Amino acid sequence: MKTIVILGGGYAGINLVDSLKKELKDQLGTAVRVILVDKNSYHFRKVLLVKAITEDADDLQLKVPFQRYISKGIEVLQGEVTRINKTGNIVEIEKEDHQVVEVHYDYLVITLGSRVKDNENFIGGMTLKDESSAHDIKDRLIDLINKTKKLNSDHKRQSNLKIALVGAGITGIETACELAVWLKEQALIHGIDPNGVEVLLFDPKTRLLHEAPDHISSRLEKKMNKFGVKFFSNTRVKEFNNGYLVCTDGRKYEIGLCIITNGVEVNPTIKQLQLPLSDQNQLIVNDCYEVEGHKNIYSIGDCARIIDPITNKYDGMTCKEAIPQAQRLAKIIKHKMTKQPNHIVHTSYPVKLFCVSLGPKEGFVWIQKWGMNFTLTGQLGLRFRNYTWNLASLLK
Repeated sequence: MKTIVILGGGYAGINLVDSLKKELKDQLGTAVRVILVDKNSYHFRKVLLVKAITEDADDLQLKVPFQRYISKGIEVLQGEVTRINKTGNIVEIEKEDHQVVEVHYDYLVITLGSRVKDNENFIGGMTLKDESSAHDIKDRLIDLINKTKKLNSDHKRQSNLKIALVGAGITGIETACELAVWLKEQALIHGIDPNGVEVLLFDPKTRLLHEAPDHISSRLEKKMNKFGVKFFSNTRVKEFNNGYLVCTDGRKYEIGLCIITNGVEVNPTIKQLQLPLSDQNQLIVNDCYEVEGHKNIYSIGDCARIIDPITNKYDGMTCKEAIPQAQRLAKIIKHKMTKQPNHIVHTSYPVKLFCVSLGPKEGFVWIQKWGMNFTLTGQLGLRFRNYTWNLASLLK
């Protein structure tokens, strides 16, 4: 029996499991078994993390048990990879009780993904990185609202409800709008003027959604302004201290709380595996996703440097790229196992697509295809955004 081991149950990992079930459905459990390895017993929907600040986590279904994805021939092993024995085709897994088990593989796929960036050069602020930090941020915001109710000074009341976000990627945009809407609602509930609520979003880039044309970025910024979000482009933030946000150009802003949403970096476990890495610490793979110099070891998702041979551009580090990568790799492994010639062409995501939620009731979708730009906004945009969230986690 051939064994396929998948390290990591993020978006790339679960979509690969799903694709292998379709490609190898007649062989699973008889000629092939798939082992999914993850430190948790569930798939974590990190794209919904921003919602954990303002909504109940149980309602969000942030954690999807891996049992939902397994079937005949699919197994889940809870633990973390500590070492890969490349000559023996063995991966060592440390379980929760610190027991180390050795798992033999015929094909190994590394889908360890990414994590929120460490912000070691930034002083102060709260980083939105996991469910616990989301709850901590919510507690701080509620504390701010309660303190604001007791203030007599209008100036202090306004600065207390002025929130800064550092990092204007998709997570930063969504967090800014989510908080602007939620804080205005909370202000009304507590008898505070909601007009005092303002969210300041800072980023060193020249505009929002910088891969889109200028007019699309401008349209998104205008939408966000209506929610009380103000975008500061070309701005690097140095520190948050004693109620003041200080930028590298010397500008200072009096605010109540600073939240950091500064993007992602490759899972640091990758560095321990002694495999070839790019300057961004991504695994270097060939056009069949095989790790350079290592037969039958593959990688897809955020932890792999994947280049589209047609456009010569790198695949992005978002969950939407994981789906076509997983579908293609499942076909490649099937052809390898059956010794068929591999004629599977590289398929990057078929269109340029960015989906953003703008609070709980609106969304913004930009699609570029055939040289034309299409946008969906309002409730229709949000429904499309919800669809992509569910699609990425195979919740249909």
